[in-house]
Amino acid sequence: MSIVAAGIKKLYYTDSSKITEDLTGPMVKTLIADAKEIKNVHGGTWTVEEEEATRTGYKNELTGQVYRETVELGEVTMNFTLGQYDFETKADLMGGDSTKGSWKRAKEVPNISKCTIAKTDDGVWVVFPKASISAREADNENAVGLAVVAKAMEHDNKDVSSEYWFTDEEVNKTSGGE
Repeated sequence: MSIVAAGIKKLYYTDSSKITEDLTGPMVKTLIADAKEIKNVHGGTWTVEEEEATRTGYKNELTGQVYRETVELGEVTMNFTLGQYDFETKADLMGGDSTKGSWKRAKEVPNISKCTIAKTDDGVWVVFPKASISAREADNENAVGLAVVAKAMEHDNKDVSSEYWFTDEEVNKTSGGE
């Protein structure tokens, strides 16, 4: 089965601590049942990107040829801008304190991590079980959007990977099989 992973259809975030073991498709379905759904992603702002790996070659001084190298993988991020949001969501992703009618910026730099879950238009689910969240206010075509970068991180549980991709069929499987 080939995939394209085009566009964004659904976007959620939840607490990373809810993931206690290696993820499966049915577990993603369980996670989104209690996750907060983001209802508005400004057009053209959602992406998943992986930086190019950094490679360092070590040359044999006798021959001038590379005989070994080290590789450091690039960071993987999910990026999006909320075009419309509430104060609770702003506080969840940017830090600070919120009430129904107000938001106040945190006095210190917040350290926020969330599990981010996205479903593409063609039914591919992209999951970062633990993502470092960096959010800022950004111009959004004459409005103040909430620009978010979710960077995939190593999970606290060593059995959990930093990134998963599932088909819609896999997410909608029952736990016991098809």
